[in-house]
Amino acid sequence: MLERLLSHPIIHIATIGAILLGVFLCVFPDAVPPLSWVVNYAVQLMLFYLAAGLIVLFLKQPRLTFSFFGGCVLLCFYLKYSANMDGIERLRQQMVQGHKNDNDAPHIFIPDLKIAHINLTNVNSHEEVPTVVRAIGADIVFFHEVTPNWETLLQDSFAHSHPFNHTMLDIGLYGMSVFSKFKLVDIDTLYFNEIPNLSGQVEVDKNSFSFLSIHTQPALDEFSKKRLHEHLGLVEKKVARTEGPMLVIGEFNAVSWSDQIKVFLNQTNLMESRTGFMPTSVAGKISIWDLPLDHIFYSGEFICTNFQNIEGQLGQHLGILGTYHFLKEHSHAKKTAQ
Repeated sequence: MLERLLSHPIIHIATIGAILLGVFLCVFPDAVPPLSWVVNYAVQLMLFYLAAGLIVLFLKQPRLTFSFFGGCVLLCFYLKYSANMDGIERLRQQMVQGHKNDNDAPHIFIPDLKIAHINLTNVNSHEEVPTVVRAIGADIVFFHEVTPNWETLLQDSFAHSHPFNHTMLDIGLYGMSVFSKFKLVDIDTLYFNEIPNLSGQVEVDKNSFSFLSIHTQPALDEFSKKRLHEHLGLVEKKVARTEGPMLVIGEFNAVSWSDQIKVFLNQTNLMESRTGFMPTSVAGKISIWDLPLDHIFYSGEFICTNFQNIEGQLGQHLGILGTYHFLKEHSHAKKTAQ
């Protein structure tokens, strides 16, 4: 009965049309603004096409099998060439360059850095944060959505282990904190339409790098997309004025393959730490439902050697963790005139 139903020409036409519509909405999200959110689920849609193709293959429906597998392949190519995630090749080239630098200068031990970003709005309980941070062993932790109550807890929990810290409170959702095992200098606040962005430098032994922690608003319609573009444009200018190693961390509210992130990376020459669409968590789990809206972007003076999701005690997404290595010694991160 099911096979007969699936063989009906109308079912074929409707299914093929739905597959093509899904691919079209992912590849051209601005074509139908009310449905532009579909692009965020391109990975899940690709996996659905793959699973559906296997099911109809078992049911001996060659036309539908070809259609579902074709949609899966098209989304594979779209994700492959629209997201800056050539992590394996990028790592290989950087390690070759790092080896050349080591041959040109005396060997200097440069430690790896573990950088974490955690959004406190996803935390289940106050006791969860110290437990998670101790488990991941991060050298520097950027917290978002910090309230006055959270500020007190963070100070009590990390003032000893991460003695260099700075908190920027906000009456809305944009409070930020940074807790570091290394010295923080030149801390400043960059505003976009009253939304604060935290910037500064970190001194690591004889090395240093600049950072910018940002929290954008979601792009849900044409107006908010323009606002996100303008916010990232401000960050692009800040990155352009900063010389030396740099990390840009935070809640971007946009997936890696979105037009906003692609333009941002092209303009800044920063690289995406996430080398896959579904990175494993620190506990080794993989979730196909988490949208990669938080990012750590880094400049070419670094190598990103590892990247993971951070999960809470109930399995909820708390943030991300990246491990970075200086390609060579940087005695200071210069800044041009503001």
